[in-house]
Amino acid sequence: MTIKNKGLNFFATSPKGLELLLVDELKNLGAAEANEKLAGVTFSGDLEVGYKACLWSRFANRILLFLKSEPVVTPEELYTATQSIHWDEHLSTESTLAVHCVCQQSEITHSLFAAQKVKDAIVDQLRDKYGTRPNVDREQPDVSIYVYIYRNEAFIYLDLSGESLHRRGYRLAGGAAPLKENLAAAVLQRANWPEIAKAGGTLMDPMCGSGTLLIEGALMAGDIAPGLLREYFGFLGWKQHEANLWQRLKDEAELRRAQGMQHIPTIVGYDQNPDAIHIAFDNIERAGLHGKIHVEKRDLMQFAPKSQVKHGLVVTNPPYGERLGELEMLQPLYTLLGEKLKEHFEGWQAAVLTGNPDLGKQMGLRANHYYALFNGPIPCKLLLFSITRDYFFDRSPQAENERRIKAAQRVAQLDDNIQMFVNRLAKNLKHYSKRASKQGLERYTVYDADLPEYAFLIELTLTEAYVIEYQAPKSIDKQKALQRQQQVLAVLPEALGVSPRDIFFSVQSRKK
Repeated sequence: MTIKNKGLNFFATSPKGLELLLVDELKNLGAAEANEKLAGVTFSGDLEVGYKACLWSRFANRILLFLKSEPVVTPEELYTATQSIHWDEHLSTESTLAVHCVCQQSEITHSLFAAQKVKDAIVDQLRDKYGTRPNVDREQPDVSIYVYIYRNEAFIYLDLSGESLHRRGYRLAGGAAPLKENLAAAVLQRANWPEIAKAGGTLMDPMCGSGTLLIEGALMAGDIAPGLLREYFGFLGWKQHEANLWQRLKDEAELRRAQGMQHIPTIVGYDQNPDAIHIAFDNIERAGLHGKIHVEKRDLMQFAPKSQVKHGLVVTNPPYGERLGELEMLQPLYTLLGEKLKEHFEGWQAAVLTGNPDLGKQMGLRANHYYALFNGPIPCKLLLFSITRDYFFDRSPQAENERRIKAAQRVAQLDDNIQMFVNRLAKNLKHYSKRASKQGLERYTVYDADLPEYAFLIELTLTEAYVIEYQAPKSIDKQKALQRQQQVLAVLPEALGVSPRDIFFSVQSRKK
């Protein structure tokens, strides 16, 4: 079963959410019949297309060459299906191999046991034929076999990539929470960085960590193949490897890199952690991008572009707050990021990858687009912003007050009962305001649950109103309590003569 150099079928695996990007990328590399699947893309083409995918794909994890599929229900049937492949056409007895297996919705459920049966079938066939067998190497084998058993059908592949393609070869350490390289590339692609770079735009990351977004941005802008630094691929020890073809593709990539390096725009990264900056600098050096990316220790408070820079992309992957109690601590960080964007980056684009979209709301910017992605097992949202005043969103307490009042006024149903509340409030206001004026009080109470069905405490200052709703007992219907709350908030601005921005509202228990 010698592989012919055309009409081959492949499967490219990828993180969830990157499939459509991978389809377009593979088509641009010459793939035919590229079709989106869950966590991957099927495609066809000659061996050159497979090699190009290994060298140039920014979004794939692995490129798998299809060998065979067959229904299997038992481990013995899996063994027999594997032995039907002529393995001496792919590896010799002096070669090393590794087998990886994934089982889903099948009678065979134990992935490690299934991988063992496939390995046994391969080595038994070669031992029976040649009297000796290949050894197992789980780190960097000459040939890597990937088996996917889905709904009792085994799909057997040769893993051309050998190890995940997100390992570009420039990152030895990733900091506390590293962003995988192919996810970083997807963030930049979705944020339209290639087009911004062609227009001479600047790329900036205010919380750059180990520099992954910056490096991937430089590779994209410089037309640099992401696999060019890798020394190991799964096809290098394969008996049907075409070394001349591979060398030609690498030579072409080296030429494109030399030309593209001249067109990398300004790329800058900051981080307040000096250790992260040290790691980023080392990664940039290993990526061969010395002098093309500037990184330095700088706090977010100092984040701003140089005066002569007029447009570009701010991209960052800030902390998510995965553990209890972290959310409140991170809110000021996102608020500050939004303030800096609005203050210094009007006219720019911005992209923020966050595992907590509620934190993204603290930025005071309306996203004009968002995408669902996964950072490992963590579901994330990629928020894309146009930094223009049309998208600015005031997150101040006063703005929250105004939004709350306006929302109540839209939905509140006013009736005779709320009119009784308004009348009582007017009577109290006339009486207590006079007394407060005589006594020189700066804050005084005008209403304290005078009508039991409207259990509110209302205090006034010269310019503001503080409204506390006493938390309703569990015996009170929640919908009815909400209707009363909306009624009160809707009438307060006119009844008190206070701007909606200056009416502060909260709910508390009576004891508190």
